[in-house]
Amino acid sequence: MKSILKEAQHFYPDYLKAHSNRNNRILHFIGATLFFTFLILFFITWLWYYVPIAIFAGYLLPGLGHHFLQHNDSFRTTKPVLCVICATKLYWHTLTLQIRRKMKNYQISV
Repeated sequence: MKSILKEAQHFYPDYLKAHSNRNNRILHFIGATLFFTFLILFFITWLWYYVPIAIFAGYLLPGLGHHFLQHNDSFRTTKPVLCVICATKLYWHTLTLQIRRKMKNYQISV
């Protein structure tokens, strides 16, 4: 477990570079928020259809951001575990308003 977290720490700058477009990051944040919201709704209501809605929202908006705004491919297919870890970090850094500082620390233009 420690090795994958260390690998994710080294991968995070590349992940941030692939998410340098502000509007792409906004779509990722909205998609992740919808994902968590629908997943919570599933656990509250036990209505099964919230799960596919959560997955759809969680993938659609970031996918649109990569295709139309960032013009690159997502890391989901090549590095799925690292992608989930780094996406969680990106979400937290955005939620806590640290993302601009993190981008500047890695010398990524925002």
